[in-house]
Amino acid sequence: MNNAITIHLVPNAHIDPVWLWDWREGLNEGIATCRAVLDLMDEFPALTFVRGEAAIYLHIRKYDPPTFRRIARRVKEGRWDVVGGTLIQPDTNLPATETFIRQFLRGVRYFKSTFNLRVRTAWAADSFGHSAGLPDVFAAAGIENYAFTRPSHSQLRLPGPAFWWQGEGGGRILAYRPPIGAYLAERGDMIRRLDRALQYAQTCTLRNIGVFIGLGNHGGGPSRRHILDAQRWSEAHPGVNVVFSTLHRLFAAIRRETSGRNPTVLPVHTGELNYCFRGCYASAASLKFAFRRAESALVRAETTDTALSAFMKTAPADLLAAWDGVLFNAFHDILPGTSIERACDEQAAWLGHVIHESIAAEGNALNRLAARVDTTVKPAKGDFPTAVALLIWNPHPHAFEGHVEMEACLDTRPISAYTNRPHELPVDVRDANGRAVPFQEVPSEQAALDRLAWRKRVAVPVKLPPLGWSVFTMQYVEKDKALPAAPSQPTARSIRNECLEVKADPRGKSIAVRLADGRPLTRIAAITVDDPWGSWGAPREPEGSDLSVVKRTWRISKVEVLEQGAQKAVLGVKMSGGRSALDLRLTLWHGTPTLHVSARVLWNEKDARLKLVLANAGDKAEYEIPGGTIVRAPAGEVPGGRWAAAAHFGFASDALYAFDLKGKALRTTICRASRYCYDPSAEPRKKRWLPILDRGELKFRCLLTTDLQNLPRLAAELERPPVVLAVPPSPGSLPRRGTLMALHPDSLDMLALKPPAAGRGIVLRARARRECRGTLTWLGKKIDLGRLGKAEIATWQVTRNGKAVRLNAVEERASVVPAKGAEE
Repeated sequence: MNNAITIHLVPNAHIDPVWLWDWREGLNEGIATCRAVLDLMDEFPALTFVRGEAAIYLHIRKYDPPTFRRIARRVKEGRWDVVGGTLIQPDTNLPATETFIRQFLRGVRYFKSTFNLRVRTAWAADSFGHSAGLPDVFAAAGIENYAFTRPSHSQLRLPGPAFWWQGEGGGRILAYRPPIGAYLAERGDMIRRLDRALQYAQTCTLRNIGVFIGLGNHGGGPSRRHILDAQRWSEAHPGVNVVFSTLHRLFAAIRRETSGRNPTVLPVHTGELNYCFRGCYASAASLKFAFRRAESALVRAETTDTALSAFMKTAPADLLAAWDGVLFNAFHDILPGTSIERACDEQAAWLGHVIHESIAAEGNALNRLAARVDTTVKPAKGDFPTAVALLIWNPHPHAFEGHVEMEACLDTRPISAYTNRPHELPVDVRDANGRAVPFQEVPSEQAALDRLAWRKRVAVPVKLPPLGWSVFTMQYVEKDKALPAAPSQPTARSIRNECLEVKADPRGKSIAVRLADGRPLTRIAAITVDDPWGSWGAPREPEGSDLSVVKRTWRISKVEVLEQGAQKAVLGVKMSGGRSALDLRLTLWHGTPTLHVSARVLWNEKDARLKLVLANAGDKAEYEIPGGTIVRAPAGEVPGGRWAAAAHFGFASDALYAFDLKGKALRTTICRASRYCYDPSAEPRKKRWLPILDRGELKFRCLLTTDLQNLPRLAAELERPPVVLAVPPSPGSLPRRGTLMALHPDSLDMLALKPPAAGRGIVLRARARRECRGTLTWLGKKIDLGRLGKAEIATWQVTRNGKAVRLNAVEERASVVPAKGAEE
């Protein structure tokens, strides 16, 4: 059967735009590598090449137009295969679902507009494992094939190199992991690799075998020696068909080979393709935290600006550069935390710019809204200041019912009559209908002018309409003052509301969380565990899978009730462990079964990691992951997303990614004390002088709740809370309370609200947690979105006249030109 074997040589050049170098060097190497490959293509007419990552094409087009024109000619010939469909090759376990989709929206549309071809094959040369939800993301983006090389065969056994990978939402793609080698080949490795490929092919049911070649990492595609050795080997094996191929051709050949057979020829895999380099789920926490904040700020800003721009018929903000910043920083050596220190610093600065641009775009949109809304305030009686108008915006397509905090200066100067007794200053808070509302005065964000009555902060229960606004006012009034209910007397070490009680002992090791009836819910503890491994974690299992050697159990050093009133209670808990400290502020709001936690870590350890331990979690947990969710039994260190649901409670955070289940406890890693871009085999003396990652202060927020049904909504509100904006009063034509859009049912989670890539209206994207029929209310019109299957990701373009057109995630309606050579 040797004459039936075809070995597809797939020349490629994996280029890390950031790793042991910065992004400038990485992208410039893309130019040098592509020039070298083009020269070889001139010399060897049969040579082919695959290249993804729109960021590299954009860089070449900007700085080396002649090389770009040469690439375009080879693309047109079908010898240069445009693959991937993404801006860069992202990490495939950590970014949000919408961030993955934007990779394809950016890349696929760029390649279509630039080369008039449709990328159908995704390519992850070096990403460290793959989320179980990716098939549904791929399907939503019109991607049909996926080539990858990690985890390796020793890390994850699969039934064969080619298989159908199926997602929970029904997405099904053809996946391929090369059976011999990875994405690269050493200079002298060609003959040996082809020998091994032939040996494997003689035992494999598939007759089409892919062999990936190229020098890899810092650019470097196929070498002249690779090409000549392949030619010599082919001449010595006339019964084997050796062809320079492409990824699209390889997948097309496999599809042709298996289409006429029993479909069971190719196995079906469901679930994730993990695990690999588990340390990456927690390395460089400060960079990960910044990435999550940039993601959240950008999604909230885009949602706000899109809705208001469409409503007011104004041009939406240009957020392309901000999205490029998020997408680039999702790269699989940036977000996982495996790059050099200088590169990490530069990428963090880039993310800071994304956050600023997002806040600015959101602020601009809300100021435009405020100018159109009736935010007038009544004239004050006598020589007193008028009320401050506060616009509260709900960025979610569901009603928000909870608490917000608002702060404002109640006069242009401190109110001297209440100097040294500012707590006695009478404050009045009113809602959009002018009704006095209950509130609780809470500490201001400033602590410089405590003796002066000037700036006040209050906690207020609110009900905000879906994707809508409500105007509140706050005012100093000397008469008819509205006072909150008398607060209960605080106890020394505990807080409680109608649902939960939280208690800490200053001599203890954990914080007890109980239900209102006294039954234990969980205990919150912190431990430092041994973690001597490098940026990627342990190179082998089981050392890297179970990090449980406890170096230190943290102790509570101080407990104090910081706030206690009708709306909220706050318990301050300080914990210490070795040379590090943890400052927790645990908040219970009136009437809610959710404990909100604000955490501040001062980390100063080495060769260790800090874990937050939540007891009584049970034997399995469900994790939000890119593209969906997954239920796992104890499996060591695993990647997760914004929330995790245990047996009796749910957990969500705005920053953390790394989890494990151990002894019926859910544990989440806050940070690691490894080194930058470090392998533990480094010479010990050198190691002593290497800077330690994440020394210093880290801040994040998280929550615990018994409301498991609404955990995804609570996680979304934690990351993207309502916006409170003090605005100048104006007699706008819009009411003081209004809504633009609502999405039903509650099990339909909105992923994005954005301007369309073409045409007018808005683009809505959502994922169904269970099978449902979607309904959208947009500008007063009720629109049927049709039925969605469980875990399905759907995209619609919605016009002002109430018409919704179903699109794929890259906003295509009609068929487009396939990638050149896909059917050859």
